[in-house]
Amino acid sequence: MPDIRIGGARLHFNIHGSGSETIVFVHGLMLASESWEAQVAHFSASHRVVTFDLRGQGRSEHVESGLDLDNLAADAIELIWTLGLGPCHLVGFSMGTFVAMRVAARRPELVRTLTLIGPSAEAEEPANLPRYRLLIALVTVFGPAPFTRPLMKILFGDTFLKDRSRRPEAARWRAYLRRLPRALARAAAASAARRGIEKELVHITAPTLVVSGEEDRPISPARARAVHAAIAGSRFVAVPDTGHAVMIERPETFNALLESQIGRSGA
Repeated sequence: MPDIRIGGARLHFNIHGSGSETIVFVHGLMLASESWEAQVAHFSASHRVVTFDLRGQGRSEHVESGLDLDNLAADAIELIWTLGLGPCHLVGFSMGTFVAMRVAARRPELVRTLTLIGPSAEAEEPANLPRYRLLIALVTVFGPAPFTRPLMKILFGDTFLKDRSRRPEAARWRAYLRRLPRALARAAAASAARRGIEKELVHITAPTLVVSGEEDRPISPARARAVHAAIAGSRFVAVPDTGHAVMIERPETFNALLESQIGRSGA
């Protein structure tokens, strides 16, 4: 479980499996590399699989600066370049899509295919900002533990949360959220303050798959469809009865979609 120093910050990463093709996963806000466990287990048998924690989150250094999306994208570009991972199959979830789209648009030669779960190329919706700012302020003072219920509803859909057979999974992620540090608020604030990159999407040339859970609360399927519409030749898949974290709620479904996407590249 090595670390690498990039842009003045220590980033934690893991490389699993081996193969001629590399998949790089970029996590979202709150859920670090652990969120890709089902994908690591599935794809590491045939591919080199790389996960890493964004600066300010997970086991990477919890720095106070450089948390804006442009800098996170620069971190990812340097990681891919330094470790010799490109051109890779780049997969992002939520905040990770904000990073992955910037990488694919700005350094297309590093990206073989692009897969986006719950993406938005827009700035945060103004209607969401007041409650997000309040939640960020509260997490700054009290930490995430008292707010696990709203955080779970951000990440997961009602179908998952109400399914009694999946209560152990939900309990595991609820406990995970309770353990998050107050420093998470800094990364959340940077994400909420992001600027839109709609005009950059025309520069994405990699075959692109956009995946959206039909129960997604923070990034609606309509906003994900807008990303699909702006990327030439992209595909869009809506996953029913599923919230934001498609790869956790529907791992088999998502893994099959990603396998198909990788296959489309001729890999």
